[in-house]
Amino acid sequence: MKRLIIIGSGVAGLTAALQAAAAGTHPVLLTKDRLGDSNSELAQGGLSAVTAQSIAAGDSVAAHVADTLAAGAGHCGPQAVRYMCASAADLVEQLEAHAVGFDRTEGGGYQLGLEAAHSAHRILHIHGDATGAGLVAALSAAVRRARDAGKLTVREHALAASLLLDERGAVAGVQVLQDGRAQRLAADAVLLATGGLGRLYAATTNRAGATADGIGLAARAGAVIADAEFVQFHPTLVDPARFPAAGMVSEAVRGEGAVLVTDAGERFMPAEHPEAELAPRDVVARGIHRQLLAGRTVYLDARGIEAERGAGFLARRFPSITARLAACGLDLAADLVPVVPAQHYAMGGIAADASARTTVPGLYAAGECANTTVHGANRLASNSLLEAMVFARTAVDAMLADDPGARAHLDGLDVTQLPTALSALEAAEAPLDLETLQREASEAIGVYRTGKQLERFAGLLAACAPVAESPREQLELENLWLTARFTTAGALARTGSLGAHHRLDAAPGKPQPGHRYGWRLSAAERTAEQLSSTTTSSSPSSKEHFA
Repeated sequence: MKRLIIIGSGVAGLTAALQAAAAGTHPVLLTKDRLGDSNSELAQGGLSAVTAQSIAAGDSVAAHVADTLAAGAGHCGPQAVRYMCASAADLVEQLEAHAVGFDRTEGGGYQLGLEAAHSAHRILHIHGDATGAGLVAALSAAVRRARDAGKLTVREHALAASLLLDERGAVAGVQVLQDGRAQRLAADAVLLATGGLGRLYAATTNRAGATADGIGLAARAGAVIADAEFVQFHPTLVDPARFPAAGMVSEAVRGEGAVLVTDAGERFMPAEHPEAELAPRDVVARGIHRQLLAGRTVYLDARGIEAERGAGFLARRFPSITARLAACGLDLAADLVPVVPAQHYAMGGIAADASARTTVPGLYAAGECANTTVHGANRLASNSLLEAMVFARTAVDAMLADDPGARAHLDGLDVTQLPTALSALEAAEAPLDLETLQREASEAIGVYRTGKQLERFAGLLAACAPVAESPREQLELENLWLTARFTTAGALARTGSLGAHHRLDAAPGKPQPGHRYGWRLSAAERTAEQLSSTTTSSSPSSKEHFA
């Protein structure tokens, strides 16, 4: 029986753990906080899925594919997109088998929502605007039942510090920090499902634990990181300077008819894009950013929805958002809500094929930390939960079936070695703390970018060494620092604007969708420990795979 380790407990990690347990193996699920603590839990919009109900209303898998490709600005992998969209209906059935309860109409059908850049009502929700929380709760409960039945092991508050490699360079296990102690766990295959990189930025919709752990682990083991320049900014985070606890407002609110206005009461999105407030996220984020740079304040105005749909509609449709805003003294139905763009999602990540294999044998990746090419240069709304779970399932299938040397072969990816940082040569000029990294990253690799800013930031990153107080904080900061270097290198290489990557100094001519940049650390910075076969051996029946 193969020994599988899954790192991360968002929807990708939870789905993979259940899939592996159902296959009869005994996976070990590691999570650095509590089970289910993840960005997945914060997802408001929903799960995009073409079901029999939406097909009867005129939708199709082909339409979902077309919407995804269009949002991705021609940079998606069409085969991966088709597979994801075609897998959605089956995934919904599997989720319902795990007691996931999607919102339904009085007639018993799904309540299907419309979101930006979708051509049809195909978004499934749970409790209106708490889809991520509902999915995580149901899947976590299923994982706990499987654990109690002896089908899998869960280790909470266990931080994956590094991957262990055998003499062939294949993954052989994980080094874990837990309760102040380091411990090695042996494995035949490891799935990274660690989520996003939001803590790299000063303003983000992500949880505090979104510290690019998967990218750091994979990169130090020699994996290729691809499309790192494509970082999505959510258009409507409630201004954290005024309402720090308010969080973001899902674009589903704009899907129901809310508009964006300036402090003069004027709409500006109709002049930015034919779809106005329902344009792709990168377009809306740039439109808001442009207004902010001009000294204007931007507000989300949902007051017209109540006038059209009746009093109380917003509270029923968006109960979580309504309650969170009310706790901050804002009324979604009556007030103008000040909003700013904020880092939301990373399209790039660990280069992975359609079976979630990475370029390192034995290492797999799914969810936001992976780059499966599905999202291209800009993710379509509500595709993230779908992609995470679909490719988590394919990952487990591959982990169980693959030969030991199997790895991704990524044709067409332009792979370059990342310049070695001075810290790897013990020549760093200054320490770098989290606050400084966030401030500089927000300026250089934010909504707008320029070659001059990028070159200055690349020089800073190369010359400084990340320094934090605790072992966990140090690991997380190093992961964010590495990710900033990959993102900056990709943004410098792509001199034209494409999707969420917007260069104010874009080179003349058309952008180059489909030309993909990948990056690999130099040997001096690959710090994953290489072990001998005797070091990594453990009993195949050992449920925790101690090395």
